[in-house]
Amino acid sequence: MNNNCPVYVINLDSALERMQKMDKQLKAINVNYSRIQAVKGTDLTPEEIASEYSSDLNKKYFRADLSVGEIGCYISHKNAWRKMVEENIEYAVILEDDLTIEPNFVDIFQLADTLKKYDLIKLSDNRAHKPTQTLTLTDDFELINFNKIPNCATGYTITLAGAKKLLARTKFYRPVDIDMQFCTELNLSVYGLRPYSISENLELPSDIVALNGGYHGKKTTSFIRNIKYRAHLWWLRKNYISGKL
Repeated sequence: MNNNCPVYVINLDSALERMQKMDKQLKAINVNYSRIQAVKGTDLTPEEIASEYSSDLNKKYFRADLSVGEIGCYISHKNAWRKMVEENIEYAVILEDDLTIEPNFVDIFQLADTLKKYDLIKLSDNRAHKPTQTLTLTDDFELINFNKIPNCATGYTITLAGAKKLLARTKFYRPVDIDMQFCTELNLSVYGLRPYSISENLELPSDIVALNGGYHGKKTTSFIRNIKYRAHLWWLRKNYISGKL
């Protein structure tokens, strides 16, 4: 039961236990899904990395070089967006494999005709960011927007138009969830749907951390680079909201 809304689960070939847990959760609520083979950053050649990731733009616009785990993660999400474009898929739900499905997850498919009007809607927020605006959709759900968009790309709905906007960036240079925070660069609108219908499964170790030898991302390479990035992010949050409600 997906109401013609595809659900994609991004999963590494080596992460069999994660996939089994996701399969069990989704089957329990009768939600069909397709698996997207995640890209393992450590398997990428320098040429493959260079075709997707710009180290020059990274140095200019982000506080630290991306780790191979972050690069693989971004390409995995891009591959899901590419699938949508190639198959002309109007609207989809994209999930990573380290999450817990909340009881209200199945209800979002009843809202598909409404939600597909919005580029990208986050289905989780591990830091409970305050909304800037709210819009009541039903007795059970409200749509929100932000000055400060939540981190993580654990799960979200996305339209074909939203996928195309994200793919308009020929090469990326920030982590995928951070790029979503800079959504105005791509004319992308980002929202949240509360109460959130998924949450991070903190009992599962991060794939990125495992690939990077115990750390998620690289530390800031210089004080000046960090200050420039923080100032840019502060200006963005002061002058823009993530979407119009």
